[in-house]
Amino acid sequence: MRITSIQIMGALVAWMAGTAADAGELQRKVRVDLREWAVVPQEVRTPAKAMAGRMFAGIGITLDWGKGEPAGKSWEAPIIIELVTETPEDRMPGALAYALPYEGTHITVFYDRIAKGAYPGTVLAHVMVHEITHLLQGISRHSETGVMKARWTVRDMIGMGMTPLPFTREDVDLLYLGVAKRPARAGVLVAER
Repeated sequence: MRITSIQIMGALVAWMAGTAADAGELQRKVRVDLREWAVVPQEVRTPAKAMAGRMFAGIGITLDWGKGEPAGKSWEAPIIIELVTETPEDRMPGALAYALPYEGTHITVFYDRIAKGAYPGTVLAHVMVHEITHLLQGISRHSETGVMKARWTVRDMIGMGMTPLPFTREDVDLLYLGVAKRPARAGVLVAER
């Protein structure tokens, strides 16, 4: 039996298509535990978590929301988001939250500052996505536009009420790089098929 170059090319194309389909099916899953020191109304918290989940799902990352201590294997260190109130005015003035990107686990959200503005659920979702992105990327950087912008303008805040702020291409690329390194760093992220 003689194999022609056309058959080899056809087999190569089929193999590449199958590999691309497999890569497209790869799901990145992140455990996120929400710890509330603030009393956040359910009508704010639930839509915020759902929106944050949709924003990450749009780029192939699944948020697995827990509450409190994680169950299961001890190596599964979750991202921990603490929602706090009674934030002193002189503590990080103007900030809605902060993360420790090089530590990779902790986020503090100043919920009292978010609650004072319009669209608290939408803003909370964007703040959580912004800070989770810092942790997943493992670096402290900002984009000129979108959800990873350092300071959102009034126009951004109004816009996020209509449609979520997007990730830039660089944001997504850095997320994927950080996600690939994360299991070795913290054991938080699990790739599933």
